[in-house]
Amino acid sequence: MGELKAITGHTRARRLQAYLERGGRALARDFINLAPPLAGEDGSGMPAYGEYRWAAAMDETREAAGNDLPWRGRTARTWKHYVISPDPRNAISLPELRELARSWAERWFPDNEVAIVYHDDNPGRIPHAHVVVNNTCLSTGRRMQVPDPLALNRSLQEMEAERGLEHHHPTAGGKGARPRARTRQRVHVRRAERELAARGRASWVADIRSRVELARAAAGGEAEFRSLLAAMGVEVSDASAAGGRPRDWLYALEGSASRRVRGESLGLDYGRGALRARWAASRAPAIPAREVARIAARAVGIEGERELRELARAVSTLDRRGVRGTAALGRAIASARSRGDGAAAAELEAARDFLSAKGVELPAPGPRAAGAGGRGQAPDARRDPEPPRGPERRPGRGRDDRGRPR
Repeated sequence: MGELKAITGHTRARRLQAYLERGGRALARDFINLAPPLAGEDGSGMPAYGEYRWAAAMDETREAAGNDLPWRGRTARTWKHYVISPDPRNAISLPELRELARSWAERWFPDNEVAIVYHDDNPGRIPHAHVVVNNTCLSTGRRMQVPDPLALNRSLQEMEAERGLEHHHPTAGGKGARPRARTRQRVHVRRAERELAARGRASWVADIRSRVELARAAAGGEAEFRSLLAAMGVEVSDASAAGGRPRDWLYALEGSASRRVRGESLGLDYGRGALRARWAASRAPAIPAREVARIAARAVGIEGERELRELARAVSTLDRRGVRGTAALGRAIASARSRGDGAAAAELEAARDFLSAKGVELPAPGPRAAGAGGRGQAPDARRDPEPPRGPERRPGRGRDDRGRPR
């Protein structure tokens, strides 16, 4: 997980700004309740600011409120400096870090002046954030009440989890040991996501998982998988091989590049390795790709993210239970009951009821040609393979016209 370090200041903020920005070491800056001049956007579309004496603005605010004077014989606390250092294994980008750091600061210090300065001046060139909070509440003029450090750290971890960022687990075996898997679960739901679901809310991670689940259940190869995800508004990119791990894919909702999640962070079934192994095994998909394309186009009454998740759950049930098409659900339910598997029967019944209520008919997919799992085909290009033919025989020396020895 990311580390959060807190430093207390008892002086003006001028020297702190000079330290954080000297020599052009600041990669970027963000501000809350301050008014820096906007200089445009950087290469990733994030705001860029011009020269600004934010330390002087903080000092003026604090002095006007009298909050730089000693309190009960003690030197006044003038500012708090928090350092957010992400886990190197996440290979977090600067835009991702800016979104995380600003969201965290806005959650805890919405009524204070805040300056955030970003560096990567460490051995691994890992971006980290310096969050400087002025010790004056703007609405009351009173001194800042510092939140519980444990609560600050816990909320940072929860926000990392919501964004699909991994928590750090020490590697067993010392230097050179193989990193642990991100998860051993086929479908992995983090605590923050479960808590949101308990409150009737869904995280963007859950939304991405639902769409990936639909594409996974329908695609016969990588090209088709990417095409279906694009139709459902999900972008796929290559993740870095950080921490000695093999490369994975990153999923992001279209237009929200700062909200990305690794495949294996959703569960092992959604990682690049597992998906390519699935396609290499030439396993027939549970739902025809053209049906997913129709669903993505909202042609069957699927409305809203909640119903999209329920649809993904139903399709996933068919896929994981080996049921090919809705017509086979009745037989599968009867089979589960006959062998005393009440959980499987209930799961299949829930899938049948939802699909029936939405008028979704899933025909059994046709057989796939051998080797179809490699590159995949476009949804409209799928065809049942022709019957295999034997090797062609031509008449020749020592053979009759049927290929038999003369």
